[in-house]
Amino acid sequence: MNNQDINKIKRDGIIKIDNFLTFQEIKQISEMIKYYSVPKSDPKSFFPTSIKKSLIKILSLNFKKFYYSLKILDINKNKKLKLLADNFFGDESHLSYIDAYYSKISNDEILPWHTDQAYSGKLSVTKFNDPDKFFLKIFVYLSDVGPGNGCMSYVPGSHKIGYAIRKGIFNNQISYQPYWSLKNFKKIIKDNNSYFENYFRDKNILSDFNEKTKDLDKLDSDSSFSYEAKAGTAVIFDEGGIHRGSKPKLNDRMVLRYMYSRKIKD
Repeated sequence: MNNQDINKIKRDGIIKIDNFLTFQEIKQISEMIKYYSVPKSDPKSFFPTSIKKSLIKILSLNFKKFYYSLKILDINKNKKLKLLADNFFGDESHLSYIDAYYSKISNDEILPWHTDQAYSGKLSVTKFNDPDKFFLKIFVYLSDVGPGNGCMSYVPGSHKIGYAIRKGIFNNQISYQPYWSLKNFKKIIKDNNSYFENYFRDKNILSDFNEKTKDLDKLDSDSSFSYEAKAGTAVIFDEGGIHRGSKPKLNDRMVLRYMYSRKIKD
């Protein structure tokens, strides 16, 4: 990836990279995900983020997990994902998580429209995260996806508003209220209109977002902000934007994810 790609992620919050994996890489990683066939957040979906942590799998006699972990770490190294994250953050980055999960064919959404780093919609939060501690997610498809079939849709530019919300709450400029869902995300903007009007020099950011998301949560939005992606495609995005996982109606869905954040300084 070049500076133009990095700038696109910073501007839109997302970029799609076709042919990110080779045919052989797709075959190897697909076999690993099928072997476990676990849903998102299952403990078996997570992989070690370093060789040192992978060695623990040998000590626990989990040789298969160790082998799979090395293959996944090789992809991270060969694709220079840390360099990508360093350039995105403009600072040294850290590989925080790796997971790979399997979603069976279904008429249910994997996740509705939402933003990450939003405390899962909790009504009450006492400690708020630094707004700059968020993830750049490298989301690699191991199965074909498309509109209405498992693609991760994303509202371009919404990550800028997500950051403004996190910063306003962290700096006590706006009061916390749940904003994980699209409905609540829009409500916190409306309830703190003067803050956002003063925060953004470019007034089009708010008006564009409102236009893009008009009735979005009320529609059967399988095709809204969607795309076609073959197995081996990567989608790289700022998790603070509004996004969703659509229904995997036509086939099972497999993904591999690398999550980078700024490295914590001592």
